[in-house]
Amino acid sequence: MMNELLQLHNLDWIDAIARLILALIFGFVLGYDRNSKNKTVDFRVYMIVASTTCLLAIMGQELTTIYDENSESVELGLLRIVQGVLTGIGFLGAGAIVKSADGSMIVGTATGASIWGAGSMGLMLGFGMYGLALLGFFVLIFILVFCGMLKKPLFDQKEHLSKNEKL
Repeated sequence: MMNELLQLHNLDWIDAIARLILALIFGFVLGYDRNSKNKTVDFRVYMIVASTTCLLAIMGQELTTIYDENSESVELGLLRIVQGVLTGIGFLGAGAIVKSADGSMIVGTATGASIWGAGSMGLMLGFGMYGLALLGFFVLIFILVFCGMLKKPLFDQKEHLSKNEKL
């Protein structure tokens, strides 16, 4: 039973993990460039978006394989569900992004991206892709917790606003 829950139909796990690692690396490098130039979105957001969209692409390939790629209902039904849900979650995540009172700082970008990432994992779970959702969960935790610790040593940026700083 557990084997079936973790099975991929279109590619093997090594290929899926290789794609995910490349997405993380590409996201980090692009985000590092932006972060090092004091742009408002930190490197973790790029990593979250790159890794989540990679997992969603794999999920799309899996759904197409599982539900018969020649079936018109897959194209018209399932993929529209995915599109609609991700658009809605994107708006929700955007609500977490705010500018400081003096306009010098934008906060909440990683929170907004992680809301979107969490919603994507919910889609994966809803479609029964437990392995992809679990992989996404561990990647998101890695980005938020461990990469969050890198903000100070890499960019001399703190993770949180102090209580004296106003949004």
